[in-house]
Amino acid sequence: MTLPRMLIAAIAALLVLLVTLHGCAAPEVGLTDSGLLRPCPPSPNCVCSDGDDRSEDSFIPPLEIPPGEAPADAFERLAGLVGDRARIDERGEGYLHAVFTTSILRFKDDVELRLDAEARVVHVRSASRVGYSDLGKNRKRVEALRRDFEGAAPR
Repeated sequence: MTLPRMLIAAIAALLVLLVTLHGCAAPEVGLTDSGLLRPCPPSPNCVCSDGDDRSEDSFIPPLEIPPGEAPADAFERLAGLVGDRARIDERGEGYLHAVFTTSILRFKDDVELRLDAEARVVHVRSASRVGYSDLGKNRKRVEALRRDFEGAAPR
């Protein structure tokens, strides 16, 4: 076998392995006992606005509810934006868990929202199920949601 064919075979085998493994990862989602979103793992493939972890790599600001909009209405509007882009797996009072699927390798990423009506924010967590780095994909996803949420706010 020539070197280019060996390289192609090795890449194909690696892709098959990655696709197989990514289906095996169970999501770590849901609220903690204190009612907050779970903190991010130490790997750089997650962002979260909730809790005490304010590390530079994983912290992202929560989404602010516009003045004059009821928190429950804002949460519903945001849930609609998420539902247009992902499969919603769980929906509860002030909580949502959705699964985003990447376009090329079909990796699954978990996005969670938690309404804090008193603070007038929606906390968000976006995390990859597998891999060490996400190359900033989760942060970009949350920032895109933020732009669309702010852009569609009632005036």
